[in-house]
Amino acid sequence: QRNIQNGGRRPYGVGLLIGGYDRQGAHLIQTSPSGDIYDYKATAMGARSQSARTYLEKHFTTFSDASLDEIVVHALKALSSTAAENVKLNTLNTTIAIVGRDCPF
Repeated sequence: QRNIQNGGRRPYGVGLLIGGYDRQGAHLIQTSPSGDIYDYKATAMGARSQSARTYLEKHFTTFSDASLDEIVVHALKALSSTAAENVKLNTLNTTIAIVGRDCPF
């Protein structure tokens, strides 16, 4: 508590990535600690996320024609680009959620 009551210090905050689906289609919403809200087609956040965003930007144009399996592979490749050298993605450290029409969560 003391960290945010002194002048010149920023309060602790949290950013979230929220996936959802409505009548307009799928949404990926990012909230920032400042309260800003952004709607993305693809993004990443957090430590080491720049490499994932770079991967997503390079391949973004192929997403609209890609199958669900291809989209999952893109997501895993983007995620793996952020992992430390000695960390490999596996079922113990990676979870995928698919949000969309007729996709029970």
